[in-house]
Amino acid sequence: MWLLIHIEVQSQYDKQFPQRMFIYNYRAFDLYNKPVISLAILGDDSKKWRPNSYEYGLGKSKLKLDFSIIKLQDYSWEELEQSNNIFSIVVMAHLKTKATTSNLSEREQWKWNLSRLLYEKGYNRKEITDLYKVIDLMMTLSEDLQLQFENKLTQYEEERKMPLLTNIERRALQKGAKENCQENILDLLNIRFNSVPKSIEDSLKNIDDLAFLKQLHLATISVKSLEDFEQLINNLR
Repeated sequence: MWLLIHIEVQSQYDKQFPQRMFIYNYRAFDLYNKPVISLAILGDDSKKWRPNSYEYGLGKSKLKLDFSIIKLQDYSWEELEQSNNIFSIVVMAHLKTKATTSNLSEREQWKWNLSRLLYEKGYNRKEITDLYKVIDLMMTLSEDLQLQFENKLTQYEEERKMPLLTNIERRALQKGAKENCQENILDLLNIRFNSVPKSIEDSLKNIDDLAFLKQLHLATISVKSLEDFEQLINNLR
């Protein structure tokens, strides 16, 4: 016997989320005709939002899907610190990323604390490197704070004689994260407004600040028009 495991990671409230869970569940079943287990990982800020089912019906014809949820806020910080499960670090990075949206200086300090914790947990070289990449992509900083963080990390690595990434790898990682974020923004704009003017594409390609791009990515979800989005780029600069 084999199962299909369907996992959705949702980091903000979405009224349509339960319906999306249902749609993806039945599409997977329709495609493979095998049992589907659906799991929602909720990383939003609300303690009350805990969607775990979707149902609809007319008359006596009714259908309901119950799905499992994991609420990342439910984990205690002490529990995560003491765990040797590598995903505990990922959850810690996510929680501190959400908590420091308006305070990048505090985020830089937590990014440093978590990066150092990778060594203290006793992970092997590959685990440390892979987890560092996740932390670095998730906990984006302004250019000056990122430089401050990298200087701390470089000094720490020299003391331990174990570099996580070469300078070439770091530059490639940053470039990849920037390009990925730009593509995601354009994809969302195309979905919402059918087409995107070249002026907006050019403006996005000229933005090197990953933290700024992350702000734009979040704004893309709720912006009302392409004109408003273009104005947003000018206002945030």
